[in-house]
Amino acid sequence: MTDTIVTKEQMLAYVADARRLLAQVQDPIWAVTPTQTDAEHLADYKSTLARTRVAFPQMEEKTQMNMVLGEGGIVYAFTGHSPTAADRAKALVGFIRTMPFLLDSLVASLEAKEEHSARVTELLQHNNAQLTENREQRAEIRRLESRIKWLLELVPGEQIKAVSA
Repeated sequence: MTDTIVTKEQMLAYVADARRLLAQVQDPIWAVTPTQTDAEHLADYKSTLARTRVAFPQMEEKTQMNMVLGEGGIVYAFTGHSPTAADRAKALVGFIRTMPFLLDSLVASLEAKEEHSARVTELLQHNNAQLTENREQRAEIRRLESRIKWLLELVPGEQIKAVSA
């Protein structure tokens, strides 16, 4: 996903699909077993498989085990053999594979927000400076108008014009 240009439609389709897959994972937590031998881990996993059978009584006798694998076939996570296990495994793989794109997008978004914030601050400061300058110019105009009026009052004959105006 990060090697190709991703269209907005593809991103929105991915978001919709990811939300659908997230709905299949209710309140996940990270867990760890006690320190055990492989045989003890297998016994624990056998009881996990049995609980799945109780939760999904219509399951076939033979099922497929779903998992997330890494390089060399290393198991990162088992998602089980329930009817929704395949979608959970696919979701985990999809989330892991899209994480670089999502992180890059998050960084770009934060940088753009910072840049836009700086630009808005710059524009506000410029507008405030312009407003202050405009106020100073209006004050100067009023001062000059007052001075002109005072000077006109000193000119003989202009007093009559000023009064009639």
